[in-house]
Amino acid sequence: MQVWNGTLYVPISSSVGSFTTSAGTPVNSLGYLANYEVPYVDISGTLVSGNEASSRGYKWYRYMTTNSNRAVATHTYQYNNKYYRNYTVLMDKEKKSPLWTAFAMNTGMWPDNDYGRYGDWTEDPAFTGLSGTWQNGGVTTGGYDKGHLVASNYRQTSSAQNAQTFYLSNQAPQNSSFNGGLWSQLEQKVVAATPSNSDTLYVVTGVLYEGTAVYEAGIQVPSHFYKCLMKCSFNSSGEMTGATGCAYVFINEEKSNNSPSQLPNYKTTIRSLEGRAGFNFFANVPDEFEEAAETKSTELWTY
Repeated sequence: MQVWNGTLYVPISSSVGSFTTSAGTPVNSLGYLANYEVPYVDISGTLVSGNEASSRGYKWYRYMTTNSNRAVATHTYQYNNKYYRNYTVLMDKEKKSPLWTAFAMNTGMWPDNDYGRYGDWTEDPAFTGLSGTWQNGGVTTGGYDKGHLVASNYRQTSSAQNAQTFYLSNQAPQNSSFNGGLWSQLEQKVVAATPSNSDTLYVVTGVLYEGTAVYEAGIQVPSHFYKCLMKCSFNSSGEMTGATGCAYVFINEEKSNNSPSQLPNYKTTIRSLEGRAGFNFFANVPDEFEEAAETKSTELWTY
């Protein structure tokens, strides 16, 4: 068994914003380019990689986990002759859906070039070679949409970067009204709060399955959607100097009021959500900053 602490060890040479190339935890010299967003995962076996489709990026990298029904993969893309990580996803074979996606947001390293929605929904190649069926084709009946975890408007740097948000591994059945309403309002707030310079917003978006199981078209519908946000600051040496965080969790149902002013009603601490989701989020953030950011709920914007 290996323990993956969020850093993929992959042979990408001359890369910026990608992954470390040798075993070890992220070091300060990586600064905001380190994988601070990826939750702790126990991995099993060896690293497998493959090529994205020509219109959808550079390479994907996958590990199985110690739970044989779960696998984790990272997608990368090329931009300005450099290679960047796009997002990491943990897939669950039994649910045929992602449990979470993790990604970073910074206007310099992942800029918004206004590409719009690029490409159609398609299977994620990182999981198609696994035994059995890992992905569902999306639920569009019963009042549900294919709900993005990594929003399309979060990834506007290139057409390939955006096209990866339309992998079936990046969606789960989401109430249509909620998707186009309060969830969309939160997504827009996150985009507006994306920092510049070396300040970086690390995001984990995921689903919960609580209470009585609900199925639509043979797929289990998540009971909740959540989003964890941690904004970290760095000095000129690449050392983290501070972090603030909060989380939002919503029942996956129609909301009567979709005003962004309602968002504080769904705010909680990252630590509280960790207990419900069963994951250690932001495990790579230094303890002295992680503790305060996860136990306090600090709003990242004003209303």
